[in-house]
Amino acid sequence: MLKKTLEWTIPLALAGIMTGCATYRPPAQIQSAVATVNRHTPEYVTEANKALREVGHPDAERLTGVGLRLQTAVDALDQWANGSNQEAGQ
Repeated sequence: MLKKTLEWTIPLALAGIMTGCATYRPPAQIQSAVATVNRHTPEYVTEANKALREVGHPDAERLTGVGLRLQTAVDALDQWANGSNQEAGQ
């Protein structure tokens, strides 16, 4: 009897936990901060990449890639924080 109860209780509890995680929204202050960072990140990345090219930095290609991945990550974080997970590929 206990074994049968655990067999359906554990998956049901895990499903509930996952649903809670999927619907959690961060506080308004966090949403605002992430949106602000996301609004300015593209400009910072563009300027940094331009400067790397202009000075002929030996690691320019790698650092440019890092900046672009950072920009993508911040955009995905902003989409999650503001409730548009479908656009973030979730």
